[in-house]
Amino acid sequence: MTRRNRIAYAAALAAGALLLTSCGGGGDDTVDDEIAGAQTTAEDTPEPEPSEDPAPTEPADDDRPEIDLGPDLENVYESEVSGGPEVDAIVESLQGFNDAVDEAIVSRENDRPALRYYIAGEALDRTVRILDSMYEDGHTSAGKAHYVIREVNLVDETSATFSYCRDYSETVTLDVNTGEIVEPAEPGAVPDLFFGRVKLNTDGVWQAVDYDLEPNAAECA
Repeated sequence: MTRRNRIAYAAALAAGALLLTSCGGGGDDTVDDEIAGAQTTAEDTPEPEPSEDPAPTEPADDDRPEIDLGPDLENVYESEVSGGPEVDAIVESLQGFNDAVDEAIVSRENDRPALRYYIAGEALDRTVRILDSMYEDGHTSAGKAHYVIREVNLVDETSATFSYCRDYSETVTLDVNTGEIVEPAEPGAVPDLFFGRVKLNTDGVWQAVDYDLEPNAAECA
């Protein structure tokens, strides 16, 4: 088996893109715990119930933390979803989720402001553990990753599910000290499918709170 970087998306999440380290190769990879509702269609998603104290509908103020991926890593995004300001804000936060995780990877700093801006709860704990493992291994990433946002389904006024594909076929894993390639790019690699949940926090920011992935997903081929 070979080691591959994934984010998330980064997405941890993806929170990166996520660029999560895991074993690749065999086609028997399965997802242990699917996130309830994360792969439902828009038709299956119930209409939000009205509440006495509706969540804020205005987008967050333009105080999002700057993210620096450095000169050697680039994330490219495409969205297949539309649905108004809430969905647009979630798509923007999913991009921030993945970029935040990648920034933490290339900077080797898991306390960067963007990481906790876009990720919370178990998703944040999981992402920090993965980052710490990468730091210990002495690995970083370079190249170009392609993301396609497949679905965003509003569950209610403060929560939604999402899925997106990540194509890592143009990314490599580097030794952070020597700059040598530890794992080369895999030009024929089938993209991974990431899916999970986001919640709207009290500051009006959609944060990834849970995520998982299906490696080499047929939906992303």
